[in-house]
Amino acid sequence: MPFLVKGTDTSGMISLRRDSAEAALKKARELTEDGCWDVEITGPDGQAQNAAAFEAHYAVTAERAV
Repeated sequence: MPFLVKGTDTSGMISLRRDSAEAALKKARELTEDGCWDVEITGPDGQAQNAAAFEAHYAVTAERAV
């Protein structure tokens, strides 16, 4: 499943693709730590969320699957 991670820094918009939710969340955190703003993750469902909302959404999804 492809995940799109976007953020903005002083150079402009950054857009990266990751293959797993974990990798997307890790990259979103790294971008935030590096000073990016407006960092969001778009999941396979097309819904864009900030890192905290994304993590909560996917944690709930994983719990329901068990």
